[in-house]
Amino acid sequence: MKPILTVSGLKVRFGNEQSGVRAVDDVSFTVGKGETLGVVGESGSGKSVTGLSLIRLISKPGRVVGGSIDFDGRDILAMSDSEIRDVRGREISMIFQDPMTSLNPVLTIGRQITEILEVQEGMRGGRAKARAIELLSLVGIPSPERRLGDYPHHFSGGMRQRVMIAIAVACKPRLLIADEPTTALDVTIQAQILDILKNLQREFGMALILITHDLGVVAGMADRIAVMYGGRIVEQGSTDCVFEEPRMPYTVGLLRSTPRLDRPDEDRLTPIRGLPAEPVGQANFCRFAPRCDIAQQLCLREAPPLRQVRPDHMAACHFAEDVPTLLHTSSEAIAL
Repeated sequence: MKPILTVSGLKVRFGNEQSGVRAVDDVSFTVGKGETLGVVGESGSGKSVTGLSLIRLISKPGRVVGGSIDFDGRDILAMSDSEIRDVRGREISMIFQDPMTSLNPVLTIGRQITEILEVQEGMRGGRAKARAIELLSLVGIPSPERRLGDYPHHFSGGMRQRVMIAIAVACKPRLLIADEPTTALDVTIQAQILDILKNLQREFGMALILITHDLGVVAGMADRIAVMYGGRIVEQGSTDCVFEEPRMPYTVGLLRSTPRLDRPDEDRLTPIRGLPAEPVGQANFCRFAPRCDIAQQLCLREAPPLRQVRPDHMAACHFAEDVPTLLHTSSEAIAL
């Protein structure tokens, strides 16, 4: 099946080439119709910047400096400002991280939903209002007719997130980008939000890019996973492959530091040592090497390419084929 979205060699910089931040560095992936791609990694790994790049919402001094973004045969980066505005909301939509700052505090919820319906769908008056009520009901907000006149501060965090979802799917987009949609919500509300996204995806046939730092979130949602570190994708593959036998030590570290119900009670969570890499300057080495338990001198001399290690499974590690064995004897790794 032809992908609905193909991203090739995407590069995003903040500042100049020499000392600027390489927020996204040569990132490539595809998303098929109706498919869910989970993009995971620590804060600062480039996940959100990648998502914003797809609809050209990078704020200055950031800019896309390389690569291509093909959406159903159209080059997103070559579109005029008016063309990309027509795509946003109607064909590609995004749920932003913090609904309290993303929603306009001085406009009612009803007005914020009807506004996108007016601009993108040409709906007016009672028709737009009826659709807004339908959308609020669709995302599980009780008494939607009455809540249309409320402002964002009248809603709880979970309810504000539902409103954000309603706005994002108002025009039935073909691709939905959800950036940390469950952050700062308690576990029960997280599950409800994820169920809403699943149901809407099934109903509208949307492709979904789910950006999160929580591997538990993507475990039950994603068909495929892309793991990002230091602005790059360091592992990519089917969810089953990545979870069952990760081939990048960073992915192993994320899994070992994630609470799991299938883990024996006596097993302790193991944090990844050190701090995340700052994507500054040219990376002619493995950015994860200073934190890696199996790093060797080669890792400091040469950046490993993202390469296929199994069917539908790619990893950026010089020792990807041996990772399952080496991580059981990591104490024997060469010290950096």
